[in-house]
Amino acid sequence: MNIFDRTNALLHELVTFKLAYDVSCYLADRARADWRSFEMEQHEEYPIRGCGVIATPALIKEWSRENETLLHLDEDLAPENTGSEIDSFPRNAVSTTYVYSLLEAYGHEMCDLRNQGYRKERQAWHHGVYGDEDAVLGDEAFFEKMENNFRKPFAIEGQVVPRNIVTALVGLKRERNRIVHEMEHTCDFELSFRYVVAIACCIYTLCDTSKRPLKVYPWEDYHGKYAP
Repeated sequence: MNIFDRTNALLHELVTFKLAYDVSCYLADRARADWRSFEMEQHEEYPIRGCGVIATPALIKEWSRENETLLHLDEDLAPENTGSEIDSFPRNAVSTTYVYSLLEAYGHEMCDLRNQGYRKERQAWHHGVYGDEDAVLGDEAFFEKMENNFRKPFAIEGQVVPRNIVTALVGLKRERNRIVHEMEHTCDFELSFRYVVAIACCIYTLCDTSKRPLKVYPWEDYHGKYAP
């Protein structure tokens, strides 16, 4: 798959995932607004079941992939216990981590295509761009280092990564670090999603010599905005 097609595939997956995220938010908002009906409808067939854990040394020893001895996944659960959990799932954190992973995989492919051998085993293409809390992009020397480390994996010469895109990668990595290493679940998925799309599109423009415009909308294009 060439760079243009691979990038289109990534963007297709991203915007489709964004729709799934929006649908999930809408359903949660609707359930929260009418939580009584949400709980009441579960009295028919009790579709949401409880999960419990019982662990002893003997049960742990007997546990395997094929033999679940610790979890009890089909326990009776009163519907009145479900309404309070409508918004407790860390949707933003999980979604941010997922789109981050999609971007990371795409960047690895572009790096291996353009600069084979650059990445060490288990090393991310963006390892040279820091997302630490003390990363100060206002420091010009630091910014130049980050911009150079953004280009290096793709063996780009004679092009400069826009400051706003370097800033986006630093911000995205910072957000991901907060989620994964600090267990911070309150994050801005919409902003992280915008970061991911902008970074992916920038990598494409750096790596693809055709410079064909990217237009991705997998659904009915009512206004002809996405026509080739």
